[in-house]
Amino acid sequence: MAIKLYEGSISPNSRKVRLLAAELDLPIECVTLDFAKREFRSSEYLAKNPNGKVPTLEEDDGFVLWESGAILKYLASKRPERELIPRDPRDQALLDQWLLWWTAHPEAALYRLIMERLVKPFRGVRGNDPTIVAEAEEDLARFLPVLDRHLQIHEYIVKRLSVVDYAAAPWLEAARGPLHVDLTSYAAIAAWLSRMQARPRWASIESQ
Repeated sequence: MAIKLYEGSISPNSRKVRLLAAELDLPIECVTLDFAKREFRSSEYLAKNPNGKVPTLEEDDGFVLWESGAILKYLASKRPERELIPRDPRDQALLDQWLLWWTAHPEAALYRLIMERLVKPFRGVRGNDPTIVAEAEEDLARFLPVLDRHLQIHEYIVKRLSVVDYAAAPWLEAARGPLHVDLTSYAAIAAWLSRMQARPRWASIESQ
């Protein structure tokens, strides 16, 4: 079944889906929306994703799915033999724990930074609000140590490579790249991110 991915070229949430699809050897057709032309706000796109955000997955039978975490789990279910979603119920629960934690806390803080430092200036709107930036940085200082301590004793976020690693890694690439977040004190996160970037298909998916 053909898979179409509506995405944004600089969106970490879009990149995480492209990376996982490559890991799983799942062919996808990427439809890159032009944010300058506000294509993500078109009536045609809003009929697929009423939030006006990316990514959105669409299959040729009309099935549509949005929210990157849900898309990751759905794609992983197409290759169950790869076990990027654990089979054991407790391991599944731990995966959901970390996936929900990541989305609610570090990713939410990084999203606020990407809006203030990149998206708003791109749109010609005043960004870099000091209050919003400070709150986001405080959240990162609170939650990234949780992940760093965990990765000091675990190779991946759950027992083995999983969709959670693909949910987090593209955002942390952006953090120490265009977002200029200092991650030097998080040695375990840095080592884990290096392991992710060494995955065989990782380099083939360009960081745009």
